[in-house]
Amino acid sequence: MANLTTREEIFERSYLKNPSIEEGNTTVPQTQTRVTGGELTIPTLYKRVYKLNDVVDVDLFIPGCPPAPEQVKAVLKAVASGLLPPKGSVVGASERAVCDDCKRKKEEKKVKRFYRPWQIIQDPERCLMEQGILCAGSATRSGCGVRCPNSNMPCRGCYGPLPNVVDQGAKLLSAVASIVDSKDPEEIARILDGIEDFTGYAYRFGMAGSLLQRSIR
Repeated sequence: MANLTTREEIFERSYLKNPSIEEGNTTVPQTQTRVTGGELTIPTLYKRVYKLNDVVDVDLFIPGCPPAPEQVKAVLKAVASGLLPPKGSVVGASERAVCDDCKRKKEEKKVKRFYRPWQIIQDPERCLMEQGILCAGSATRSGCGVRCPNSNMPCRGCYGPLPNVVDQGAKLLSAVASIVDSKDPEEIARILDGIEDFTGYAYRFGMAGSLLQRSIR
C-alpha cells in the first residue's frame, strides 16, 4: 500500500511522527553505519514498491496470507515427487474464483447500501455482496477453502487475482459497479460512499502489481 503515498511521507511517519516515538527524538537510520567489526548497510528506499518477481527470478508462486495448510502440504508433495508445473506457475491454488466455491445462496445482486461487517446482522446463508457487504470473492483465486465467507467474514483477496485477470482491484470494482441498484448519479455516489477505503481493501495484497503502479509520483 506504500504506493498510495510518497517515500518522504512514509519515512517521516515511520521515524519522526510515529506516536510511539519519544518526543524530540529525531534519530533516523543511515544507509551506512560503522559498528564494531565492520560496517552495516541498509537497502535503498525506492520511490515505489515493486512486485517480488520484478526483483527476483521466481520459480513458483504459492498464494495466500497465509496459504491454507492443505495447499502447503500439496505443494510439498509435488516438490518431493518432482511433479512441478512450469516455472512461474501458481501452485497450491485453484483456477476458480472464491465465489465459485462459496456455498452461500446467490440470487439477484442489487444493492442500495454498503455496510461494514459489524454494521449489519447478516444472513449466514446468503451471498455477502447481495447483503451489501464488500467481498472480494469474485475477483480472487480460490484454494483457501472459502475460509473467510464460511466464517461470516468477506473475502479479503489474499489468494490474488484469478488467472488472466490483470488487475484484481479493477475486477472487484467492476463487480461493485454491476450491483449498485440505481441510475441516479447522486444516489450512486451516496451508495458508493458507504464503502470505507475501497482502494485499501481491493489492493491490500496487490497494489505493486496493479495497473495503477503508483498513485503519487
